[in-house]
Amino acid sequence: MTKRITTEYAVIGSGAGGSVVAYHLAAAGARVAMIERGAWLSPKDYSHDEPEMIARLYKDGGAQTNNDADMFVLQGNCVGGSTVLTNAVCFRMPEDVRASFEQQGCTLPRELLTQSHARVESVLGVAALAADLHNPATAVLASGFQDIGIEPSGFQKNMRDCIGCGYCNVGCRYGRKLDASQTWVPMSVKRGATVVPDTEILRIDHHRGQVRRLLGRDRKTGEEVHIVADRYVLAGGAINTPELLLRSGLHKGRAGKRTSFNAGGIVFGEFEHDLDGFLGDQMCVHHINDRFVIEQIQNPPVSLALTMPGFYGDHAERMLRYRRMAALGVLVPTKPTGEVFLGLGHRLLRKLFDHADIRYRMSQEELRDFRDGCKTAARAMLAAGAKSVFMPCATPITITEEAHLDRVDAAMRSQSDLVGFGSSHPQGGACRGSDPATSVVDEEFRVRGFEDLFVADGSLFPHSVRVNPMLSIMATADFAVRSIGGITPADQILEGPAHEDRLRTAAAKAIDA
Repeated sequence: MTKRITTEYAVIGSGAGGSVVAYHLAAAGARVAMIERGAWLSPKDYSHDEPEMIARLYKDGGAQTNNDADMFVLQGNCVGGSTVLTNAVCFRMPEDVRASFEQQGCTLPRELLTQSHARVESVLGVAALAADLHNPATAVLASGFQDIGIEPSGFQKNMRDCIGCGYCNVGCRYGRKLDASQTWVPMSVKRGATVVPDTEILRIDHHRGQVRRLLGRDRKTGEEVHIVADRYVLAGGAINTPELLLRSGLHKGRAGKRTSFNAGGIVFGEFEHDLDGFLGDQMCVHHINDRFVIEQIQNPPVSLALTMPGFYGDHAERMLRYRRMAALGVLVPTKPTGEVFLGLGHRLLRKLFDHADIRYRMSQEELRDFRDGCKTAARAMLAAGAKSVFMPCATPITITEEAHLDRVDAAMRSQSDLVGFGSSHPQGGACRGSDPATSVVDEEFRVRGFEDLFVADGSLFPHSVRVNPMLSIMATADFAVRSIGGITPADQILEGPAHEDRLRTAAAKAIDA
């Protein structure tokens, strides 16, 4: 038996890109179906049971890696996509990144992109993280940065009356994080869009530059699903969108190429006294330069254990001192040298291994930048009073004084020397550009050779945006609806939880006056 869906626009994916496009199309009066591989969950379905939530909310249960299994790649697998699993960090696309994209034909005009950022921020309720939500390790780490000559910055976040529970990466059980599942998706549904969860699109059926239908399956029942639309939008993310193109025989040799990441690991510091860094928001301060990003990341116990260096008894002893631990994540914006491809496992063992492979090796330049970022994080930890600093490498290194940092170079000579190395920010793979020889998507967001197939997610980016990419992806999708649906978005979006909060605040002020 086959389930058949007919609509005007079929949007594959409900994360940062797909949810924004679906909202704008639905708000313009179009019939929209948003197809999502994962389940449709609500805050009441979330818990603080990390193993259970990681298995339910992450693609491959959080076990997606590159082919060499020395790098994890985290992605969401639920309605709202990876936005459900972020720490609510919101950075606008840096201007130098926008300008670099423009040089490669991925044009995002500065004024229009600024408007898109502002529109998206309004829906997400983006604001500076309140100081009373800072966890107790924040002031300690901030003083360490200051002592080595760095003034750390605070984060802008899409929170709504956050209580600082520290479990952002397994969904917000209190509904306080305004991710796509709490904003764009319900706003789309309110405008008439349909969400089709638990449905995996396996192939694009096409003929002579025209999509005939999408072929998929219901992941709960196993039933075949056929979707016919006037236009199709790929928004499954930087791994899934290129994979679907390759499954469909489209743009072999270009699809999946030029994949990039914000990739890195975590430096841990142990202090003489309890910090209890878990009491508050996980991410409160950061430092960014052209080569690396350092972000505070106070993970809950299971997530921290998965990235903590050390083996057996050493690892167990460190975990027993969890209350005394502080953590700084170091991320490097990689060059677009990674690749998503269909390997031997897919071709020969399709029933057992039916998804794409990921290839990525850190260059020596990127490895140098990562080492330098780790050393900077370690110096800040030591200046803050850490008695021991644990570096993210397989060869155990404990830094107790700055003179020991020379040991890091010998211990981090290749990617395979690293522990807890990975990325939750894959980008590229279906790059937008002006050169048909290197780009999969043209300047109108169309997949080259098609009039009815578009892309609106992080796979468009010619290289890493350097910062946490959620807001950049949403703003790009907001801009893309001009091409996808012939829509000029309204200056303001006057709906959604953040807008309702603003109305209540204004009403309360009026009553007080």
